[in-house]
Formats: sequence, structure tokens, C-alpha cells
Amino acid sequence: MNASISAFSIPQLPNVSLVAFYQNKPSQLTNLIQTIIAEINRSSLSKSNFLNYQLEQIHGTILGCEGVSTSLGIINKWFYEFRQKTRYVNLSGWLNFLQNQVKFPIIIRFGGYHPQVNYHFLSRQQHPSIRTFQLQSSGEDNFVPVLIGWSFTEQKITLDIEKLRRQAQQFNLLHKYHQTPNSIDNDFYLRLGTIKGKLSANEIFLIEQKIRENLQLQPPFYVSINQNDLAFVKYQDLTLPLETTEILPLTEATETKLQRLYANSDTTK
Repeated sequence: MNASISAFSIPQLPNVSLVAFYQNKPSQLTNLIQTIIAEINRSSLSKSNFLNYQLEQIHGTILGCEGVSTSLGIINKWFYEFRQKTRYVNLSGWLNFLQNQVKFPIIIRFGGYHPQVNYHFLSRQQHPSIRTFQLQSSGEDNFVPVLIGWSFTEQKITLDIEKLRRQAQQFNLLHKYHQTPNSIDNDFYLRLGTIKGKLSANEIFLIEQKIRENLQLQPPFYVSINQNDLAFVKYQDLTLPLETTEILPLTEATETKLQRLYANSDTTK
């Protein structure tokens, strides 16, 4: 359906996302996050305004489900903004897919990626040993430390995360980073905090290099994403602070409960 939605505003906030490991995490993942945060604090970046997120709010985004509720249904934000199409989310189909059709667990590998090894995958045209940890710019004098892992089996990176995100399109949900039909996003990424202040290219290089080397030297470890690890969140802040984020576990989700998470178009004009 491609009816005009010029009368509606699709808000940035509040909105809805499907995430993994919000609040509860495997112990190995918890330890790795804490180790990286400690390394940043020991570095020269500690002189900058580094604020790590609470451990519980750190999460991996599976799919941003952003949209707005109308009398005809939930209009997907990213189909509208990137493809100029009005698509109403098939909530019941999406839930049935996640609860009954996706093959769980999805195994994610963190660490142990070596530059000389071919993993049969590049992330944003970069080798996994580089992408596994980065300080990503999020505006002028703002940086976000990001830890990335990938689905992995039989000694190579698989496209399990990418496929799940792409399959969401059949339910009229477009992944934010599938802006064009050929876009690929297979990253399972966790934002660890924010760094405010001017950083030189050398400062960025040194901390990235140090943490990447640590990740390369450690044995790889694997975490399993199961249904119990997934939840829909209604967020008021992109960092998902516990105080303002509403949680709907996937295992408890119904069409009615999920629909209630969305802001109504009448309140967002």
C-alpha cells in the first residue's frame, strides 16, 4: 500500500526496537565489555569525557522496528523515509516469524579475528579484525566505542543476522541500514558509551589498535542468541537507559502488546 502519509509525523522518539541481551547477558560477554571499558579508562581517552553506559543498558540491536500508529496500522519509518513507501507492519506475521520460524540459537563470535585469515566476509569493506572494535563518530566531537561480533559457523562468518533483518521486509519492516536494496548489514554491534571532546587521529588509532590487539590475542568466544535473549523495547532515549525504557520480552509478546508500544500519530504531529 502506497497511500500518502504527508499528514503524519514519524518521530525519532519515542520508538520501538528489537534488541538482544538488554539487562541480562552471558558472563563472558559481560566480562569482555567490562574489560574494554577498563582499557578505555586506562588510556589517554580518560582525560576526555568518557561515560560508559550501565552494563544493563548495553545491548545488541537486531532490528529497529520504528514506526507510528495510525487508524490503519503501524507505518514503518524506514520504508517511508528511505524508499518513499507507505508500508503497514504485519505485527502478527512478524511475531509468528520470530516465535515459531526463526532457527535459534544464532551463534555470535567475538574476538580472535586475525588479519591474515579469510573469514569470507567484509564488514563495510573492512576485515573483521578491524571492525571488531571501533570508535565511531556520532557528531562533532562525539565518539561511540563499538564492539562488533558476527554469526559464525564452520570456520567462517555466516549471514544469519543479515538474513533475519532482510526477511523482516516481508512483514513491512525495513532495517535502518538497508537504505538501498543492495545494502548489507551483518554486524551484531554493541555501543559501550560516549566520548565527548576533541580526539586526534593518533589518539583514536592508539586506543583502537590496543583493544583490537587484545581481541585478536584472546581465544574467540561464542554467545548464543535465543528467544529468551530477545525483547522489544519502547525507548525514549537512543541509549536505552533503564529508567525510561519499556521492555516487552519476545516470549511474552502478542500483537496487542506490541502495538501498544508505538506512539499514536495524533500525539506526534
